[in-house]
Amino acid sequence: MSERPKRITRLSVAAALPTALPTALPIALIAALLLTLAGPVPAQAQDDPVLISQGQPTVASSLEKPEFPARQAVDGNPNTRWSSAFSDPQWLRIDLGRVTTVNRVEIDWEVSYATDYRIELSKDGESWETHWVGAGDGGKDVMNILGEARYVRMYSGARSGTAGNSIWEMRVYGAPKPTPTPTPTKKPKPQVSVTPKAVVSPSPTPTPTPVPSRSGPPGSVLYYVVRETPDGTFEKLNDISERFLGDRERWPEIAALTEGHRQPDGEYLTDPRTLTPGWVLRMPKDATGKGLKFGPLPGYEGPSPSPSVTPSLEPSPTPTDEVAGTAERAAVVVPWPVILPVAGGVLVIGLLGLLVAWLLKRRKQAEPFDDSLLRTDTSAAWTVDRALRVLMAACERDGLDVPGTTGVFIEGSSMRLRLTNPASPAPEPWQVSEDGQSWSAPLAKLQSGAASESPTSRFSRLVNLGMGETGRVLVDFSVARGVISLDGPTRVRHEVLRRWLGELTGNPWSNDPRVVMVGNGLPRPEQVEHLSGIEQVLPELEVGDGGVLVLSQAPSTAQQDQLAAKFSSPDFTWVVIVLGQSPSAKWRFTAGDDGWLRSGFLPDVRFDEQTAVRRGGE
Repeated sequence: MSERPKRITRLSVAAALPTALPTALPIALIAALLLTLAGPVPAQAQDDPVLISQGQPTVASSLEKPEFPARQAVDGNPNTRWSSAFSDPQWLRIDLGRVTTVNRVEIDWEVSYATDYRIELSKDGESWETHWVGAGDGGKDVMNILGEARYVRMYSGARSGTAGNSIWEMRVYGAPKPTPTPTPTKKPKPQVSVTPKAVVSPSPTPTPTPVPSRSGPPGSVLYYVVRETPDGTFEKLNDISERFLGDRERWPEIAALTEGHRQPDGEYLTDPRTLTPGWVLRMPKDATGKGLKFGPLPGYEGPSPSPSVTPSLEPSPTPTDEVAGTAERAAVVVPWPVILPVAGGVLVIGLLGLLVAWLLKRRKQAEPFDDSLLRTDTSAAWTVDRALRVLMAACERDGLDVPGTTGVFIEGSSMRLRLTNPASPAPEPWQVSEDGQSWSAPLAKLQSGAASESPTSRFSRLVNLGMGETGRVLVDFSVARGVISLDGPTRVRHEVLRRWLGELTGNPWSNDPRVVMVGNGLPRPEQVEHLSGIEQVLPELEVGDGGVLVLSQAPSTAQQDQLAAKFSSPDFTWVVIVLGQSPSAKWRFTAGDDGWLRSGFLPDVRFDEQTAVRRGGE
């Protein structure tokens, strides 16, 4: 049995040296001998984990909005983030590009974090191994793990509040990419004259398919339109990757390029496993094959810049010698009397441009949200809409009337309804409070229960005000039965007004109300009517489907009396909002520069919904 070789260290080598070494032996020779016997020292610094995830292809289970794509969690920018839909479970997956050693994972959470999640590793993106399980508390989490993987996934089973999972940065540390060792160049051997024999040519090295040159208008990209397969199913993303990139494992690149692009049907690519025929996939530049297209990316995008002001991205043709010579001669012979007027004209044009820019800036400050007022948070809205439909179905099942609702409060994992009048009993899964004024139910049961197909017009004036300390706050504006005033700095109250109108016109339960804006100093979107005086619309405010009336100033005493007479009818469903103070207002809201909306009769809420989710334990 052979003896196991011992590891020779510098200390053992020094001890093994003969004690009778000549004292005259040069020190340099002794040092060289020590290093030779000891062998190379392991480069510990080269084995330290390095950041290997930044900029890598990243996909997620869902997006809250296109503004928060998955790639922003690995872009190295601490001010950009990924945010998921408002449901469980959710995941974020990073493709490291190769199987490598993973030593550590770090996550910088936004205020919406996972309270129960795990870190998983996979070599093929199909089978996953759990390497860390824990409960997050927000802030920065550091997980020291050890494994071999190409894919790293954060899988969240529960969230801290009603919002989704939100990550500023997710960093994966591991073994650095090996540096290829250059092959030493061998000296050619001298040629020897021999009798020629049959020469066998070596097999040629396969060359990659050349990428064809492509031309198109400015902003053109390479894309592919998903098609239906002959058997009636949809194409798979990995099949598309294999067809055009020659590698099934490169599908995350396609998903990352396409993420955030609104498809022709209004949806977004959130689940890479599911594609819809007609969807547009943006492809990497080296993709080749029949079926690819090059041009502006189809879909619902913003308006393209005007060709008259967009510089051409195509290089100018090289001038011929004759043209170049003419231009050179012209530059030489231009006299000063011609240059001075031209320079003066350029100066005047520049000053006019500055004046126009200044005027546009002033106009933008006066009307900060004149592009569109009709926007809403669809992810939260559909969650509430589903819960309301389940409420209606439960009442229909038990033969109960759907109660009148003053407000809806999403608090943690439950929803609470504040009723206009006490009501008992409540259908399952709802529970009645002691005073009968509130019904509560777990959100999980409201999302999985049977939903009614009846119209939800009874909730058409329900508005999401923002996030309070305990969760989301919605209130039914029709319950005010009078004028609602919105005060605060002009810019801020215009922002709140934009959100309110988006809620009143864009929610699933909205019934496409008529929107009329009266007075000066208001944003002027094309989607609504604009009138100069309230007297032009007062006679038309009759009982019926109702609408939304926005006034730039408080109505006069006579106009207040006319509005009060109309609100006395229970069937009058118009919402009247006054920007500024109004003595006759039934509800008064004040919006502050700090992002808080205060009313005195409702919890204070953050209307910008950025930092209002309460952390567990606070």
